[in-house]
Amino acid sequence: MRAFLQDSAAGNSTLSEIHKVNGAVSSNAFFGCYAYATQSGFRIFELSMGEEFWKRTASRWLFSIDYGRSDPRALREVASRQNSEVRIYDGNFVVKSPNLMPRQDFHPKVAIMENTLSGSQGMVLGSGNFSYNGLRRSVEAGVTFTALKKSDAKKYIRPVKSGFEALWRKSCPLGNIILDYENILAGLISARDAQRALISKGSANGFWIEAGYVTKNRGVDKPGNQIFAPTGFRKYFGLSGTKGGTTLIGEISFETKVGPIVRKNYRENDNGMEKLTLPMPEDHGFGVYDGKVLVFERKGGRFHLSAIEHGEFERVYGHRLVNIDKMGGGRRYGEYI
Repeated sequence: MRAFLQDSAAGNSTLSEIHKVNGAVSSNAFFGCYAYATQSGFRIFELSMGEEFWKRTASRWLFSIDYGRSDPRALREVASRQNSEVRIYDGNFVVKSPNLMPRQDFHPKVAIMENTLSGSQGMVLGSGNFSYNGLRRSVEAGVTFTALKKSDAKKYIRPVKSGFEALWRKSCPLGNIILDYENILAGLISARDAQRALISKGSANGFWIEAGYVTKNRGVDKPGNQIFAPTGFRKYFGLSGTKGGTTLIGEISFETKVGPIVRKNYRENDNGMEKLTLPMPEDHGFGVYDGKVLVFERKGGRFHLSAIEHGEFERVYGHRLVNIDKMGGGRRYGEYI
């Protein structure tokens, strides 16, 4: 048993602890219980644990949809993986509740690992949720337990595991509520955007786009740095047309809070959309772009880039959004004042 502080500068994280404990017990069974899930959490988990994790491990995941905090795309991604099953705590009630209000908040952050042959078990209890920030970036703390003897597992891990096993049995399969959940979230977002359309449209300070799924253009073991944007998105960068009959529209200079200023290509794509190449996420403090909102602020001839989770984006920029539009796949984009 040992305590840890999540400190990205020192290389310590909730996710690195999960990786260590998983290896120490040679786990073939994983039980993750988290208050909510984001696409960034799913992506960084898979990058860290490796795609082989899904093949060799029977994994179960207990999430909540309280207040609409879990990204349905993340839930679907986890559920789609081999040997993976997702259930939602009190999902049948919450999905019928106004504004997805729970009758009891589901707020754990715990990963329980087991080797079903040897009986060794491990557990990581902490404050970090199943998001990139929670698993790797934010200031978090927790405790890890590694029990190679059944007596230790019984003493330290069983009291927690047995409680979550009981909650698992009472929880509903993701498939029972996911369509309703997606429709409710879409309705809530559309209603908010309709209200925002009434905001007086002053001079825009910048613009934004939901990253959604990010192409694995750098291979399966690295976070992607290219997204598709709608036709005409180039106008926000002050670009027009293409150069010399090629697909190159132009180059964009990005500055970020971490890392140097970089120039990246902006191109037309053969699917009728535009392809934006971004700074390498791991070199600029973003970790991954998946599921985040990309915010661009004009600074002379450069663009300051931020990549933040949806919840944080709503809290900081929600009251400033104007000219909101939506791509065919549902991703939103627009400006802010």
